[in-house]
Amino acid sequence: MKNVRVSGLSVAAFLVIAFAAFEGCAVAEEGTIKAMAPWGGQGYVFPIGDDRAYMVAVYSGTMYVEDSKGALHAGSIVCPATVEGNLKTMTKSAQGHCIISNIDGDRVYARFNCKGDMENCRGPFTVESGTGKFAGITGEGEMVSQLESRAAVVVEGFVPARQAIEGIVWWPKLTYRIPETQ
Repeated sequence: MKNVRVSGLSVAAFLVIAFAAFEGCAVAEEGTIKAMAPWGGQGYVFPIGDDRAYMVAVYSGTMYVEDSKGALHAGSIVCPATVEGNLKTMTKSAQGHCIISNIDGDRVYARFNCKGDMENCRGPFTVESGTGKFAGITGEGEMVSQLESRAAVVVEGFVPARQAIEGIVWWPKLTYRIPETQ
């Protein structure tokens, strides 16, 4: 498996191939990719009941596409999110937004929802829009994350705790569409 650092929700590699093959032509693009991103985050956890906790966090990392090719080879992903956990059943649900940027500043905007146990979360990932070469992009697929809390800091006299989180997120099958350009 060859991983190349890419940008713009990992579709950039496919776009570069298409643009190289059709230089100067305005064509619509569609594709399905497999992608992954090791990421880390910081969050604050608040008790919201006897057996419930609520976390506000930001996760970030570098996104890679399986078997990608092309000139674009730098990208980042940042996802602000909220997580609600049930400490009795050790389950959680999360939702958030992701911004995927390439080296040129072109962006892809997406949202996600997931459910799982305290370390794993799985659910829909929806590509909603983009800027620059990703203008008009849409798509969908499944997002799977696996996280582990690395450190918790409790502020004295205050109940919330700050957590450092590390993990990986992957998209086993992410389909995207970019409309024809003008």
